[in-house]
Amino acid sequence: MIQNSKVIFHIPHLAGGGAERVAVEVARYFLSKGVLVVFFIHSEKQAYVLPEGIRVVAARSTSHFGRLLELRALIRSMKPAAVLSFMPYANLISLFANIGLRNEMRLVISEHLTVVGDHSTGPMDLLKRVLRRYLYQTGDAIVAVSGGVADDLRRTLAGRVDEKITVIYNPCFIPDETRSVGAPSRAGKTILAVGRLCDDKGFDVLLRAFAQVRLRAGGVRLVIAGEGPSRRELESLVGELGLYDCVSLPGFTNDIRSLYRDADLFVCSSRREGFGNVIVEAMSFGLPVVATRCPHGPNEILEDGRYGHLVDVDDVRGLADALVESLASAGDPLMQISRAREFSLDVIGSRYLEQVGLSRFAKEELHTRTGYPT
Repeated sequence: MIQNSKVIFHIPHLAGGGAERVAVEVARYFLSKGVLVVFFIHSEKQAYVLPEGIRVVAARSTSHFGRLLELRALIRSMKPAAVLSFMPYANLISLFANIGLRNEMRLVISEHLTVVGDHSTGPMDLLKRVLRRYLYQTGDAIVAVSGGVADDLRRTLAGRVDEKITVIYNPCFIPDETRSVGAPSRAGKTILAVGRLCDDKGFDVLLRAFAQVRLRAGGVRLVIAGEGPSRRELESLVGELGLYDCVSLPGFTNDIRSLYRDADLFVCSSRREGFGNVIVEAMSFGLPVVATRCPHGPNEILEDGRYGHLVDVDDVRGLADALVESLASAGDPLMQISRAREFSLDVIGSRYLEQVGLSRFAKEELHTRTGYPT
């Protein structure tokens, strides 16, 4: 076990979302290796249950500068081996907090979002872009969750950052799970989508495509699991399209596994993604997948269509055609599960351990337990 090593995980909140789930899972892996993990968050609201033994420090201040000072004080008192930061806002706070600190701590920032398609023009948005461009290069390592996000970073960051950028996919594989394929107790088939109810996820396009699917495939239903600012608009669109009897928006749930088990097909209709955790999660259950060729992630996960159908972003007809075709195909669950295993926590967690500078301890542990050279 890795002893006497501490890592601070810095993320704005744990109230639900892909990056938040990744942080929790990586922390779980670190804890299993004996690393002391402390979460520094800005809001105490939590949707994810942290493993026992992980401490949470919630910022008392609601100001940017106040949070910066609190994180800086925590770093000084803990003297961690590393700070692992998630999401752009937390990354900037971490980078500012580290200025002038003379220690051997590594600062690793992870980027889960693509800047492609982000057309925000407010003064604060522009300031964040400028700060991001120059401050990111001062970190010790930059983790990008897909090759596309890494390319975005290379295009938008100043200085020579190539040697600092590492692509580490998200740990999304859900092991030892099965689903009820063709269960006789179920009437019709279920299409599942999972994600935050917001414009980026393209659920408005999915609803319009599903209206066409319903006319061509009898007894099919759609479940969109998640919560977000677009709920009212989506509910209104459900009514406008006359889909009340076959579309469900159950909100955010911690029991996502039961939804995957009961589904027949998974769809990702996003306009943009950093990676696409839910695609891998669905493949863990052997589900066939239909996804958009949005930047970035789905194309990489599905290997340009080898593991699922890919359609253009905002293409209602194309999405409907792909859904109908996938519903009629048996697919190969074992192939999907095999691909999903490549995104297991053991594989991804070890790579994060390497980035925070603790991989040598894990290798020493492996050598001690097995006697094999590392």
